[in-house]
Amino acid sequence: MASKIKYNLDFDSLTSKELKLLEKASEAIKKFVSKSDKINQVNYKTRDAHVTAYSTLKGTFVANKNFEEHPIFPKQELDCLIRISNAHMKLVSQKRTIPAYGFSVKISDDNQTIANFPMVNFPLFPINNVSRFLKIFITINRFFAGNILQKFWNLIKIIKNFILVSPAFFHPSFIAEVSKFLKKRNNFILSFDYHSIGVYRLGNDLVKLKLVPKNVRTKVVEKHIDHSIQNYFKENEYELELMVQYCYDLKKQPVNQLNKMWKKSDFVLIGTIRITELIDKNNQWVENLSFNPFENIEELQPVGRIQKLRDETYKASFTTRKNNDL
Repeated sequence: MASKIKYNLDFDSLTSKELKLLEKASEAIKKFVSKSDKINQVNYKTRDAHVTAYSTLKGTFVANKNFEEHPIFPKQELDCLIRISNAHMKLVSQKRTIPAYGFSVKISDDNQTIANFPMVNFPLFPINNVSRFLKIFITINRFFAGNILQKFWNLIKIIKNFILVSPAFFHPSFIAEVSKFLKKRNNFILSFDYHSIGVYRLGNDLVKLKLVPKNVRTKVVEKHIDHSIQNYFKENEYELELMVQYCYDLKKQPVNQLNKMWKKSDFVLIGTIRITELIDKNNQWVENLSFNPFENIEELQPVGRIQKLRDETYKASFTTRKNNDL
């Protein structure tokens, strides 16, 4: 059997230019979040992304007894909280929305976070260039937070930067996944597989994560997503398998090329999530939570250059929301 690639700090390294851009991104986030209540016409400061909450689920994570890395988890059974959302930076209508869903998982033990896994229903990320991604991210935040003139200039910058990164959208792997996604874009939100965008440590190994629901219908019954979730739980149980895919070869399973699917690596079951309770999606306690994956225990930390950006950006959003609520 091939040896697993081990974690090293080089996977996460950012240049001085990228770090300066990350500082600008954090400032852009703070400005957006500080204005987010007015932008979204609500009485609280919202997140910088995945603002629209569809549902919050409470349950139990049960580690697979036969999994070789089981000792990473302090107990076989741990508490689990899931926030289901839309990826957009602003509140969006449930009737007219792109089906880009978030599935943020918090695994904890007596309120102590073991892992935050922000996951989405599309397995790839099109932009590998860190500087270019940060420039796009900065201008999008400035676009929504700015006045009419600022919106105009930032829109020009957004279009320019997207043109520059557009070749990454045409990677065969990315095109194939888009084609698959379009075929199931109208499926029931709980029936999707959910994926980690980037890589995580599992002990000292490198993995991608996937959540696979068990025996869930794909047909949408209700037009409103939150109602469809509520009605599903009136008659059905919901269980998902948490699986990992190991990195053995950086050409076949690249860490910092996020627009390419990993090949020649089978998924391994590491645990099961069983939902026990549906929580009010407007519960302010949940909305005040952070799902920053850098709050994970050391053995489950994110890996990669794009992933590295999450630490500062999540903190900037969370701190601004928290300070504005005081």
